[in-house]
Amino acid sequence: MVSRQPTLLNMDFDDDAVVPWTVVRASHALSRVFTAELAAVGLKPHLFGILATLHRNPGMSSADLARQVRVTPQSMGSLLRGLVADGLVEHPVPRRGQPLSISLTPAGHELLGRAWPVIARMNRPAALGLTEAEAAQLNALLHRVLAATD
Repeated sequence: MVSRQPTLLNMDFDDDAVVPWTVVRASHALSRVFTAELAAVGLKPHLFGILATLHRNPGMSSADLARQVRVTPQSMGSLLRGLVADGLVEHPVPRRGQPLSISLTPAGHELLGRAWPVIARMNRPAALGLTEAEAAQLNALLHRVLAATD
């Protein structure tokens, strides 16, 4: 009798048990809601991330900012040009040997201020279908995943 090795095609496989796949699906679902809610104040999620990061860390370099918001340095350059053109960030031309220092303008602070109530509403545990303890635990676990996959 020939014994067959199990393969993905003939195994009883539960894709709901695949944590990365669950995270991807949850990410897509939250992204749709996050995008729609932020659009009401004139922001896109990645731009919110840039503004919030600069608010927390004024004077960052473009490279550090790109790492923080998880985009390539090339993408960050393009995003920053748009934010400068919109008057939301200051990105002075560096002097020779000095790093770029990026910061929010008053308009950037104002836009971020309009976004915070939206963020606060979406960040409520009940909006995520969680208790306070579950939301805190999920956030802590996701930060561990981010750290482990850097």
